[in-house]
Amino acid sequence: MVADTNVGPAGGTRSPKRVFFPELEGARGLAALGVLTTHVAFTAGQIGYGDQPGKPVWGMLLNKLEVSLPIFFILSGTLLYRQFALATLGVIRKPAIKPYIWRRFLRVMPGYWLVAAFALPLLNRDNIHSVWEVVRPLLILQVYQHNAYVSGMEQTWSLATEVAFYFTLPLIAAILHRIATKVADPVHRARRVLWALSIALPIGFGMCWYDHIPSLGQWPIQNIWPIENMGFIAIGMGLAMMSAAAEVAPNRVLAPYRFVTHHPVACWAGALLAYALACASPFGDQGKADYPALGPSLVNQVLYLTFGLLAVAPLTVPHDRSRFIEAVLTNPVMRYLGKISYGVYLWHIALIYFWNGSLFNGPAYLELIILPLSVAAATLSFYLVEHPAMKLRERLGKTTVAPSVAVVETPATALPQDPPPAKAA
Repeated sequence: MVADTNVGPAGGTRSPKRVFFPELEGARGLAALGVLTTHVAFTAGQIGYGDQPGKPVWGMLLNKLEVSLPIFFILSGTLLYRQFALATLGVIRKPAIKPYIWRRFLRVMPGYWLVAAFALPLLNRDNIHSVWEVVRPLLILQVYQHNAYVSGMEQTWSLATEVAFYFTLPLIAAILHRIATKVADPVHRARRVLWALSIALPIGFGMCWYDHIPSLGQWPIQNIWPIENMGFIAIGMGLAMMSAAAEVAPNRVLAPYRFVTHHPVACWAGALLAYALACASPFGDQGKADYPALGPSLVNQVLYLTFGLLAVAPLTVPHDRSRFIEAVLTNPVMRYLGKISYGVYLWHIALIYFWNGSLFNGPAYLELIILPLSVAAATLSFYLVEHPAMKLRERLGKTTVAPSVAVVETPATALPQDPPPAKAA
């Protein structure tokens, strides 16, 4: 057994450099647009449900835009674990936990509470009979109790998964660090982490199987618990480790990551193929949002994991960038949508309720209404609540307000400079 000296090939531990990658911000914007479009299409009857057949072609395409949601999980795993990955490789100091928790709190909770302040009294007034029914959603605990959905905030089940990851990441990272640092070589450490993370995949499939136990019925609350989505977060963490290892040892890039580095557009083509296969839904129920049987659920899990891996992997390459991917994700529109994407995610369901009265039977042109309304609400939320809250990061979180990713400076690295604070997301 080799003791962990916490010194890597870059010549010792130090604080990481923080670098802004606009592609990652653009990916968040694209994912938020996909999630919004799926929910609007469902409301407008484009996607089938129950006795409603939906549209034959558009129903298939729009229903499976739900592949956008795993992008958020994978990006979280990638962005948040990367600094822990660099520490495990021995080139930076271990991140301080208290500032990390403050940063996550300041980024997530103020915007969420703003939506809750509108949705609870305006859309749920008749269903609130106790203090707990107010406190529960404010703490994002509604996903752990049956019949605790909050109208206008149904989509926040995925935020509960994110928050669970935020708070468990330091512990998970510590376990991975202990496993990895039994060897000294950084590439071997990366391999150990990847093998350890692979355990999350069968756990996610196992939870998917459990969700379909007949006694639980359809749409059991367990279906939206964080465990089933562990695989997506583990993929993001794995990409963070491979990216960090490629940065620390650029001449010894791990074999799967070499393909990503040299063929980024092929990865996106593979992601598109996974999406097309999900649309075709070989087990039936194409274009319908009913609770799927076990077979389709497991197939969807495989295809969504594949889609997310291939879609995000090229964005994590530490040096070279595909011009095609840059053109798609770093244009001003995608950059702006990425900046306000959290607000778009939070507000679009509530706005469907405010405009349509429910999540059902909306007009076919609803996207033309909800998208601009969501962008407007997200813009107000960002500049009036989220960005001011993030300014407290410098005091409580000990970090810049601007979005950035932890990297190490090596002679071979040519990286973009941090944007000014006004570009925060």
